[in-house]
Amino acid sequence: MKKFLKKIVLKLLKIMAGHRLKKFKGKIIGITGSIGKSTTKEAIFAVLNTQFKVKKTQKNMNSDFGLLLTILDIESGFSSATKWSWFLVKGFFNCLHRDHSEILLLEFGVDKPGDMDFLASLVKPDFVVFTGVSPVHMDENQFANLEEIFTEKNKLVEALREHGVAILNIDDDLLATLAKKRGRKQTVTYGKDREADFWASQLKQGIEGLDFILHHDNKRYNIHVNVLGEFQVFALMPAIICGAMMGMTIENAIAAVGKFALPPGRMNIIPAINDSVLVDSSYNASPEAVKKALETLRDIAVDKRKIAVLGNMNELGKHTQIMHEAIGDLVPKCADMLVTVGDLAVMIADRARAGGMSEKNVFSFKTSLEAAGFLADKIKKNDVILVKGSQNNVRLERFVKALMANPEQAKDLLVRQEPVWTSRL
Repeated sequence: MKKFLKKIVLKLLKIMAGHRLKKFKGKIIGITGSIGKSTTKEAIFAVLNTQFKVKKTQKNMNSDFGLLLTILDIESGFSSATKWSWFLVKGFFNCLHRDHSEILLLEFGVDKPGDMDFLASLVKPDFVVFTGVSPVHMDENQFANLEEIFTEKNKLVEALREHGVAILNIDDDLLATLAKKRGRKQTVTYGKDREADFWASQLKQGIEGLDFILHHDNKRYNIHVNVLGEFQVFALMPAIICGAMMGMTIENAIAAVGKFALPPGRMNIIPAINDSVLVDSSYNASPEAVKKALETLRDIAVDKRKIAVLGNMNELGKHTQIMHEAIGDLVPKCADMLVTVGDLAVMIADRARAGGMSEKNVFSFKTSLEAAGFLADKIKKNDVILVKGSQNNVRLERFVKALMANPEQAKDLLVRQEPVWTSRL
């Protein structure tokens, strides 16, 4: 019965969202990719919102329901029939009125083959930012390989309007091939590759932020942003490109991106107990994202004790063991101490020991709070603690909250602090 009602609600929402989109006169920017979608969305918003009225996907509401709720300016009723009744009435009212935003900035997420068909059947973007393809959602009944992931996400590029522009990260091999097939027409490329239309060089990172040089049209632009991780450049460049596509000067777009702050749970610096520092990346985890986070820990904390707190990486299917072990191989090169959380993350710990990490510096726990209770007595002044793991069954934001110097700020600084999340086990 619940599945039947879900289908009915989804169909009603789609009809109303489609009706409202027909009256929309602004531009639509779609963002897809395996990792970095939300950060890229927020960076684009930070730039465009300085000169335009922009409506964006809230948080990570990038699935079928999330997309429709964003378009209709309503919230989810979750499992409450009463709430859904109210929100459907509100959605019906909103669909009768035009959305006066100048830009609709939407995030498109897919979990399995066919998911993008529903989303792309409703929205025809003017611009699509494709961030890249990584091994995620590869569990049973999801994707079998990277090519399947690419094919599904590329459906959004194929859904572009007649004169729509694809903005592609050509440091990704699959997207580089796509860019060559599309040619120069209505395609803009970015990356560290010198062949890109916008390319970055001389990346330097520290605890105080990221510096790099942006090259475009035979000009060089020096950029500083208060974010951690060289990989963040792949979220910052699309923001500048979207600004340029919307008529902003490169200089104004750069000035706007320079004020960008990362969303919660994406490599945020948070003061911790005993004058230590947390690098909070508790939002989610995939193999490539964990690798980049560890490399950032290695590079920014040269003269400090580095502690990696890593949770399960979910939805990897038959690749689960090999990918957890690959992270374990990397840990000894990036951290002085390892704490793992969850049953799958034990494989990271085992591999780190096999790779030469001392037994006395590797610890494993079932829950985030158990790990926090253990580590609270061992944290020293100036320690840098990276926290990263998948959200389901791990919830490392609870670890972060337990060790924050000011836990009363959790609601503003951490992910999943809403009652619907905090009430879950």
